[in-house]
Amino acid sequence: MRWLISIFMIVLPTLAQSETITMSVPSAVAEQIDVYRAQCSNDGGELELDGDEVFKVWTDEGEEAYVIYAAFTCGSLGHLWCGAKGHCSTQLVIDNRLYETNKILTAAPNRISKAKDGAVTYWLPNGFKLTIGD
Repeated sequence: MRWLISIFMIVLPTLAQSETITMSVPSAVAEQIDVYRAQCSNDGGELELDGDEVFKVWTDEGEEAYVIYAAFTCGSLGHLWCGAKGHCSTQLVIDNRLYETNKILTAAPNRISKAKDGAVTYWLPNGFKLTIGD
């Protein structure tokens, strides 16, 4: 057990110093992040990704989906895409297609469903349900 703790103590500082977060995402996700990056740059800042702004979930139908919760930091300008109470702009990507929620949400969706007619329904952690028509 002692060797396990020693290894953990050696590895942890190395991981904590890492400044690069790599995640393979569909092009629609990367393109949307580039939109945020350009907006930030136009305002004189540099986009910072902490790693919790984009995450993958599975739809109820078993498809990969990505949530872009725009809590990005734009240098010293702060969180440009979030309101005063920390509610942030949110997009969804399913099958490499971007869906705008057109909402400033209190939290990122944790469940998504895509109907055969193209409508996308998503749920917030508090159970609140919203739908995007196709």
